[in-house]
Amino acid sequence: MPTPFPRRSKLTALASALAILTVSPPAFAATVDATPGATSTSHAGTGSGPSALRTVTLITGDTVTVTTAADGTESKGVTGPDGEAIGFKIHQVGKSTYVYPDSALPYVSAGRLDKELFNVTELLADGYDDAHTDHLPLLVSYTDSAARARAQALPAGVAKVRTLSSIQGAALTESHGHAADFWSGLTGGAGAQSAARVTGGAQPSFTGGIAKVWLDGKVKATLADTTAQIGAPEVWAAGNTGQGVDVAVLDTGVDASHPDLADRIAGSASFVPNDPDVNDYQGHGTHVASTIAGTGAASDGKEKGVAPGARLHIGKVLFSVCAGCDTVGQQSWILAGMEWAARDQRAKIISMSLGGQPTDGTDPMSQAVNQLSAETGALFVIAAGNSGAPGTVASPGAADAALTVGAVDASDQLADFSSQGPRVGDSGLKPELTAPGVDVLAARSHYTANPGEGPYTTMSGTSMATPHVAGAAALLAAAHPDWTGQQLKDALISSTKATPQYTPYAAGSGRLDVAAAVRDTMFATGSAYAGLDPWPHQPGEKRDKEVTYTNTADAPVTLNLAINAPDAPAGLFTLSATQVTVPAHGTSKVTYTANMDKAPLDSHFSGMINASDADGKILAHTLIGVGKEAERYNLSITAKDRSGEPLSGLLWVAGKNFSHFYGIDESGTLNLRLPVDTYAAFLEADVQGTHGPHSLGVALLSAPEIVLDRDRAVTLDASAARQVRAVVPKETTDSHAHMDVYRSFDSAHRVMSTAGTFMPGYDSMWALPTGNKVTKGDFSFGARWRKEEPALTVASDKRSFDDLRFQRGSKPLPDGRMTLDTIFAGQGAPADYAGLKAHGKIVVVRRNDTVVLEQQEAAAAQAGARLLLVVNDGVGRLAPWPRQPIISLPFLPPVSVATLTQDEGEELITQIQHGKTPLTLVSSRVTDYLYDLVRHYVGAIPDDLTYQPTEEDLARVDVSFRNYRPNRATEYRSDIWQGFITGASFLNEAPAQGERTDWVSADNTDIQWKERAQLPGEVQETASAVRYKAGTTSDLHWFGPIHRPRLDNQTGGNRTDDKIDAAIPGWGDSGVDHVGITVSNPLVRNTVTLYQGDTLLSTWPADYMAVSGLSPQRLPYRLVSENSRGDWKNPYSTSTRTEWGFTSAAGDPGTSAVLPLIQLDYKVDTDTAGKASRNADLVVTPSHLAGGPSSNAIGDVTLDVSYDDGATWQQAALNHIGDGWETMLHAPAGATYVTLRASAHDNQGNSVTQSITRAFGLM
Repeated sequence: MPTPFPRRSKLTALASALAILTVSPPAFAATVDATPGATSTSHAGTGSGPSALRTVTLITGDTVTVTTAADGTESKGVTGPDGEAIGFKIHQVGKSTYVYPDSALPYVSAGRLDKELFNVTELLADGYDDAHTDHLPLLVSYTDSAARARAQALPAGVAKVRTLSSIQGAALTESHGHAADFWSGLTGGAGAQSAARVTGGAQPSFTGGIAKVWLDGKVKATLADTTAQIGAPEVWAAGNTGQGVDVAVLDTGVDASHPDLADRIAGSASFVPNDPDVNDYQGHGTHVASTIAGTGAASDGKEKGVAPGARLHIGKVLFSVCAGCDTVGQQSWILAGMEWAARDQRAKIISMSLGGQPTDGTDPMSQAVNQLSAETGALFVIAAGNSGAPGTVASPGAADAALTVGAVDASDQLADFSSQGPRVGDSGLKPELTAPGVDVLAARSHYTANPGEGPYTTMSGTSMATPHVAGAAALLAAAHPDWTGQQLKDALISSTKATPQYTPYAAGSGRLDVAAAVRDTMFATGSAYAGLDPWPHQPGEKRDKEVTYTNTADAPVTLNLAINAPDAPAGLFTLSATQVTVPAHGTSKVTYTANMDKAPLDSHFSGMINASDADGKILAHTLIGVGKEAERYNLSITAKDRSGEPLSGLLWVAGKNFSHFYGIDESGTLNLRLPVDTYAAFLEADVQGTHGPHSLGVALLSAPEIVLDRDRAVTLDASAARQVRAVVPKETTDSHAHMDVYRSFDSAHRVMSTAGTFMPGYDSMWALPTGNKVTKGDFSFGARWRKEEPALTVASDKRSFDDLRFQRGSKPLPDGRMTLDTIFAGQGAPADYAGLKAHGKIVVVRRNDTVVLEQQEAAAAQAGARLLLVVNDGVGRLAPWPRQPIISLPFLPPVSVATLTQDEGEELITQIQHGKTPLTLVSSRVTDYLYDLVRHYVGAIPDDLTYQPTEEDLARVDVSFRNYRPNRATEYRSDIWQGFITGASFLNEAPAQGERTDWVSADNTDIQWKERAQLPGEVQETASAVRYKAGTTSDLHWFGPIHRPRLDNQTGGNRTDDKIDAAIPGWGDSGVDHVGITVSNPLVRNTVTLYQGDTLLSTWPADYMAVSGLSPQRLPYRLVSENSRGDWKNPYSTSTRTEWGFTSAAGDPGTSAVLPLIQLDYKVDTDTAGKASRNADLVVTPSHLAGGPSSNAIGDVTLDVSYDDGATWQQAALNHIGDGWETMLHAPAGATYVTLRASAHDNQGNSVTQSITRAFGLM
């Protein structure tokens, strides 16, 4: 969204944000979630309140989950719309992290998708995460033919907000819940494919006539003394107040009741959704409007604006609920306001004290400035921005047609916050001039609490400088009503008061001098940029630029011309003439030449052409400049498949300050021209797999260190690639496999790719050995496998059909071995079964477009088939079912279904056609064992890519699932590498009751495991990240009692300034460090309440809360968590109540401290149904979270036990053993449940009391 530019209000330049260009003292956003003494009823459900866990839904429907640990480190997981693992690419640039799903890469590469749609850092900062919004705002442009057609059918999942003809497009809003549908519709279904399947032949395109999609990013908003500083009183004295000139102000609205603006407003409109009035609740727009055209009525005329006679047209395009709060708007709001101002209101001057990110002037808002300027003749006066540093001029001020304004103080010293040029991309000349923008006094909106003297307030920023120029343009337009916007711009730039202590890239031509602009009869081309000279540079190369001088006087004028460019090399700029005579009411032209031999590589220079009279008085000046591109060389890429033939695919080239995707077409070649640097290139492509000519593998071909100091040629040859595989002691099949590659050039510039067999069609992974280790930065390559006991194997007496896919959890076959006869039923339609005896047999059919899978299943089931084998008719494996676990589906196939690849399937069909073909099946409905394996290689990819661990090399994990009743569950174990959960959320079927043996890669210092299990529709349990040690055996329990609130370093609570955030997940199970939250379970009841002493501050009907407005003093608090299963049919922990006592105070501003909450863990041996022996040992272990007091500070624990649901209690005798306290149960006859009440305190006054009704059962 665009933002005004008041300086030092919260104006961080966000990747997709446009900022108000005002500068004000530091202010914190006043976020009041619940005030002391109030009871909140606006939050319900179960979720994670504090920002430790944040999720962003991308335009593709894929999600990125960012988890922040107590030490501030982050891990990021990426999953598809259904929770499945997907391929993705990661690029870190400074503090921003971009996450590109593979499906989006072809469109990013082709320039059809805005990269900021994938800037997760800034999407979070701008509030586009799932916790803050349920939609993503988009801008689209249409192709010429689509725009002419006007009425376009939109893909599903989006709604049109408004048409934006200035960019030949529209503003849309995409629903998070239907993002995957929109992406599928937008791409015509092609967006679901992997990056490896993308060929570079035809450029990818969108449906519906959509040419390009951008994030509708956020934009933020950036007098008596200052009007005198620019010479306005001299103009007024001549009777010119800008009378009759129409000036539009696109900002936060206006206080129309302010005396200074009475009768000044000729029109108004709001473009902020759900905010129809133009009232200014922030104060920024009122300040800007009065600087332009305020009458000074509230100060007896003293504090009037620059053009008090101008007519104002107020367009509200920015929104803020209060002074000091962030003021933001979406680009589409601003674009709509620009069209309204230029077309509907016919404003001569359009003032925009707002902006976003620095751009090269080709972004949608900059394009609209150029289009509307050319179409209507309006002059857009736009703030440069408040970033201060070189190269930070923001959009839309980056537009060629914009008159872009920097800020100076009362002494014409450049403000430290004023954004400077050159323009990014082409080193263009921006800003063009400066104006007063420090401590500017202007009207104060009565809707705000802005400080000030009665009706006035002081603000600073390029936001304040901009209306001075807009008002000056109105005065000049009143003097020359026939002038175009370009003429007004030239006259204002060429008549400024020079500020020679600054380069034009810093301060333009100088400080605004409206008296000179109105008085003078000579003006020149304001800005004449000679352009960026591209590499390679030819000797003797010159760049010419024409400058025009215009004389409005009745007599000719002779001008002496001289170049003033003190920072440029001698001889860089020369003139075609040093003197020119401009006829009366006429023009004359001269040319300046940039002699590029004089400029060093990778440079830019600016200066001025001064035009003076015979007395040496400067009558006009022109900004000049030129850039010389850095040294560049050719990088030629040749890609070959495993047969040595040309290979197409998507190439990712990355460097320290560079990241781009390129499609390699069917020729297998790509030629690039890049600056001198060190690069890495990665090609992910389809290759032939290991099961014949129709099988499919994925290859990652890498050149991790390309030193481009001359023309280079790189060959990425898949025929030299090695298979990446893991060999384990037991028979397995891969349920998941992928490859990772990581490359860093320094700590601020990292790239990472996750590729592999997420798509079910692949049978193998391949990687190209890279030879020597990299010498600059870091490089790692790795692979990840989950290998399970096969759900089904199929073999004839001639061979095993091992390229088979079977969805575990579909209609089960009996466990064990069986031999069945096999028949072939053609396409699998009912008619194909005529004359066949299918009952109790295996039926083989071919996949086809005529009879869909559901029809094939129904026909096979009707015929009594035991197993349906579907043979693929295309390339690769066939897995036509949804990728989520089958228990998530609303139906089950009526028959067991498996698929075979074309080569194996056709061989089987041939066998059947030649005679009786019995097949032997071995079925395993639930895997009894699995391997979770990771292997990484540092510095280079070696020749041998086979990982063959023994069980002694791995850690053994004995996993038990202990739900109170048999059921289906899901489970996964993700690896965290380089801060990313690279194998995120590949859900696997698991039993809710049962046992399994896992073998896990161990002793990896760079790998952690994140484990999670879920009972769909009930609860999700998550363990803390863990590393395993080789040769060890450990236990992992899921779903068993005792369930109660369990905290970890990503939950619990923290205190920041006057606010306490607390997330209290209520349903942790018996596993070590397991945090449990309910998932899509409307039956549960969770409540969190905060007291200060005995005073109720807030109650939230959820498992989290956020309360602000707390006293800074250290005071006692009580935090109470109450959880009830309600109608959730689980016999254990039917209700819990936990009360924490602690003290808290505000720390240093902006810093957070972990609340010193004591948590209680329990250990009791139970059977799979959650029942313990009647004299079982029970251990209670108290602890503090990391960042809180030491757990050694905790004193004695007390424990009371009840066998009648709390009607009577027995105090347990406890023995202190290790970190815990142990007791033995003495359950009376007839008792069926154990209810607990435990307490603990530490030596700093913190305490906990916890009661658990029916904590577990008794045998």
